[in-house]
Amino acid sequence: MTAPDAYTPLSPTEKLEEDASLVGLAAAEGLRGIEVAAVVLIGLLVCPPLAILAFLVVVPVLVAGLVLGLIVAVLSTPYLIVHHLRARHRDHGSLLLQRLRHAGRALLDLLPHRIVAGAREGGSDR
Repeated sequence: MTAPDAYTPLSPTEKLEEDASLVGLAAAEGLRGIEVAAVVLIGLLVCPPLAILAFLVVVPVLVAGLVLGLIVAVLSTPYLIVHHLRARHRDHGSLLLQRLRHAGRALLDLLPHRIVAGAREGGSDR
């Protein structure tokens, strides 16, 4: 079987088949275009109201909540600190002071002249 020459005229049947193929392709592309247009239309109908809702309702509510939370945090911090320091658990304050004194003594023991003095004595005094 030999390949038809590109310059030979098409028979009426071949021409009809080629035209039908082109019409089918055009119809498929047209339907695809209609689908894309429908998706774009739905997107344009749905997104702007949601964007307006987010901009006019959700964002101000979030900002108001954040500002209110910061105001409450700033105003309640001194109360909580005073309440914590004057609490019925006064032993916590004395324990804190004891641990701070102990940590201060440990820092003083780490000073270079104290380390040298301790090494000269031949051991620690504890």
